[in-house]
Amino acid sequence: MGKINAKYAIRDLLVKKFSFLHDVSDVLLFTVNNDWIIAYGDEGYKLKFRVQDPILTEIKRRNGGSVWAAVNWEDEEHIVERIIDYRNGLLVGRVIKSLYEGEYIGSVLIRTNERFFAEIYEEIDLGPGADLFIIDGKGIIVSSRTAGIPFKKPYFEETLITNLRAYEKAGINVFTMDIKDNPYLVTFANLESADWYVVATIPYTYLNAEAGIIRWKIFLLGLGCFSLAVLLSILFTKSIVTPLHSLIKAMNEVKQGNLSFNVPDNSRDEIALVTHHFNAMVKEIKVLMNDIQNKESQKRKAELMALQAQINPHFLSNLLNTARLLASAQNAENLASLLSSIIHLLHASMGKDEELITVQKELDYLRNYLNIQEYRYYQKFQVTFMLEEEILDCKIPKFLLQPILENAIIHGIGLKKGAGEVEVKGYLYEGKLYFTITDDGVGMSEETIKKVLAGNNGSSDRFSGIGLKNVQERIKLFFGDKYGLRLESCPNHFTMVEISLPIIK
Repeated sequence: MGKINAKYAIRDLLVKKFSFLHDVSDVLLFTVNNDWIIAYGDEGYKLKFRVQDPILTEIKRRNGGSVWAAVNWEDEEHIVERIIDYRNGLLVGRVIKSLYEGEYIGSVLIRTNERFFAEIYEEIDLGPGADLFIIDGKGIIVSSRTAGIPFKKPYFEETLITNLRAYEKAGINVFTMDIKDNPYLVTFANLESADWYVVATIPYTYLNAEAGIIRWKIFLLGLGCFSLAVLLSILFTKSIVTPLHSLIKAMNEVKQGNLSFNVPDNSRDEIALVTHHFNAMVKEIKVLMNDIQNKESQKRKAELMALQAQINPHFLSNLLNTARLLASAQNAENLASLLSSIIHLLHASMGKDEELITVQKELDYLRNYLNIQEYRYYQKFQVTFMLEEEILDCKIPKFLLQPILENAIIHGIGLKKGAGEVEVKGYLYEGKLYFTITDDGVGMSEETIKKVLAGNNGSSDRFSGIGLKNVQERIKLFFGDKYGLRLESCPNHFTMVEISLPIIK
């Protein structure tokens, strides 16, 4: 009686516990002697499994550990047909121990629907052709969501469980293997409490399909970018080449002498800036050409006037030459010498077209000039020439030394009481030609030197009108700023003018 009461008490307790868990179909309790009762389930059906004894033995061996096993309709001993919604199930069992002493007093087996596990991962999408299932340590399928992998059957690729064991031992959870002669990516996780593996197989055709799609998208994107780049380059090149062609056409027109050609370009890029400057340059060239034409016209007029003006010096030269001959015939040697010097200087001033003459010829001009001045300043001055012979064939601008010698005589010694001396030196030094003209006349202050170089103290005489400022400007114009005049003077003592020139043979 006590056994029956305990049975119903247990059933009442488990009914309350499992009545809402539709996936649990049976709960069996076993005694130490393997006697059993149905604690939950169909009381009118004596459920017994063909694998029941090995399972109970394994439960006792585990002594508290859970034991899992896959069962289906074929594993049950059928006396009558049993009405049940599912045929595939999973058994879990473990020992029952006393509460205080912890002694083994029995075992419990719980049968649940395999779909309870399959529904956990049924909605996981791994892609077309991919499978997700649970396999035990012997290679038997214990849970599957597709009919292609049948429940409680060995997996069709026998090497799978071998690979799972090997990669698990190596600590690798992902590997590649051929399934039905096609490469698959296999990933797994171990369920240690049940010695099961959750396995996912994904075909490389699916994995590579997305990569192929990405590859095609990248190709199409690259093709589009290339086409866009070509189009933009054509437009950009056209925007550059078209105005360049217009600019080249304008240059050719200008080359042919058409200075009225204008290139319109209203853009704001660099080519437009070049075009604008080109138009401005053409206008400036046109203005300069007009100026040149006007100056050429004026030059021709000046040449005609110069030719006309040369008639008087030639006529005067002929008259002076006749007077010189008469003076020589009458034995007036002083007058003949004076007239001869005047004629030489007049011929020099009339010039031929040479701008540079030798130092020797410049000395001849100086001696003729001094001959004239000796009649004006009788025994007032004495000039000493000290020139190196190697500079006599060097070339210098015509009438370069005469204005300076004239200033020394007129403004230096001419204002001095008594006679004076002038010393003219010429020499080569450090690759330059130097002349120094020194007088012991009245000298000049610094302020007077500045005025002389500025051209404010020149004479109106034909030969002295050139002035020191003009000599300075001529030297700069001919040879550059590194050459020119340098003045030193001490009032009432001396004045020295130094001329630096390049060596021109």
